[in-house]
Amino acid sequence: MASNVVESGLQFLRKRRQSQSKKSRTYILPTGFGMAFGLMNLVLFFMAVGYANNLIYIFFFFLTSVAFTGMITTNRNVQAVRFMRLLSAEAFAGELGKVRVQLTNSTVNPSHEIEVVLDRKTKDAPKYKVIPEEENIAVVTWVPDRRGLQPFPPLRIQASFPFGLLQAWKVVKEPGSVMVFPARRGVTEFPVGSGADSVAESMGLFLNHKVYQSGDPVRRIDWKASARRSEVLIKKYEEPEKPALNFSWEQTESLRDPELRLSQLALWIDSAETQNYVYSMRLGAVQTPSAKGREHWRRCLEILAMAKVSELS
Repeated sequence: MASNVVESGLQFLRKRRQSQSKKSRTYILPTGFGMAFGLMNLVLFFMAVGYANNLIYIFFFFLTSVAFTGMITTNRNVQAVRFMRLLSAEAFAGELGKVRVQLTNSTVNPSHEIEVVLDRKTKDAPKYKVIPEEENIAVVTWVPDRRGLQPFPPLRIQASFPFGLLQAWKVVKEPGSVMVFPARRGVTEFPVGSGADSVAESMGLFLNHKVYQSGDPVRRIDWKASARRSEVLIKKYEEPEKPALNFSWEQTESLRDPELRLSQLALWIDSAETQNYVYSMRLGAVQTPSAKGREHWRRCLEILAMAKVSELS
């Protein structure tokens, strides 16, 4: 009977230690302003002892109580914040991307002025109020160095609320992985044969005239209408319907580096989506349907991000 009680007690202690080890620890240190505050308070203490002045004593103990209150409040403010997960991000290799981080509050009181950064020396980081029982999202900037499913660097959750005397922080060592798209590099013009060349050659129905301005195409000047009036007029046409674009690995044969070829395709995909084209992509044995929209855009870029060069060459 006694042995069973001891074993159950040991199991309880092991589970408790495991649960505590999973929780990230909270650290706290004085800031520069806090160091100056402490030094000033120490000077007041020596003045109170030297002059035996009760008023200075009162002021010293008051500032000391403010420091201890701030230490407890600052620690609890950060300790209540929990990292949940990384949300979907739009990150390109070699470019500044924004990753959304979901946070939660394990207490009944909100946490104030929470910063989520990668480097403790980050300046002007946005501050967030993490409210209990709500979806709290923080945005972290990050420059990935290569494409693919990359591990996200350790996160630092910090705050110096309420007095700025101390800064508390906790570190999330393994927040998760982020899909990084290939770098957008290459020529911006769409390749010949993709369907874009027909857009330049076609014009919609005639709409009306407008006064010629510098930069307008000369071939659209309506000389007969301009002769009847004292100003140069050009023809305006309705916007022609954009044909679907088709991108493929073979269209980048002029580039020797496979990574540059993937970057060129990523640039075309991004440009087609920005210009509201319907587009498709063929990469090796993978063929995407003709479509547009952010989901289709992400699907195409994810295929490029996870492509194996050995299977394409």
